[in-house]
Amino acid sequence: IEAIEGMGRLHNVRKLTLTSNKISSLDGLQKCTALEHLLIQENQISNIGTIETLASLPNLKSLYLRNIDGTQKNAVCDHPSYRSSIMRQLPKLSILDGERLKHSNLFAEAPSAPTAAPVVQVPESKSWLVDFSWDDGEMDLNEMLKESQARFDAVHQESNRLNSAAGSLL
Repeated sequence: IEAIEGMGRLHNVRKLTLTSNKISSLDGLQKCTALEHLLIQENQISNIGTIETLASLPNLKSLYLRNIDGTQKNAVCDHPSYRSSIMRQLPKLSILDGERLKHSNLFAEAPSAPTAAPVVQVPESKSWLVDFSWDDGEMDLNEMLKESQARFDAVHQESNRLNSAAGSLL
């Protein structure tokens, strides 16, 4: 088989195996809206963009473009961002090539359009050398370094706290 044809009347098909053919495009599957499992290993699918055709299948849960051991693979499986590209294009997919996708629920539940950005209040920056004077001849050099290090550590700790807070908003 070189092309997927005649699938227009198979609205209720849930599992489709098209392994070991010469298929290079996934066009023709769009009307198989009940499709949950597609096995299409060992074909000629080489373009990562071809996978986007499957985004119109609302019930697709598992997709096999190669076996779990890497055999019977399509050329697209060698793409450097193969898994992440498919996860991005098919956010409801839960199994790819026999492996459970770890973040499938996260992608499925993510909003499709960004909402208003959260308001983050950034405190006014302060120099960590506030009230420091190089001309203070009475202070011991070691004491001065300890004091400066303590101020720096406090600012560094606050910076890490703010960075963590900002990261949690993303």
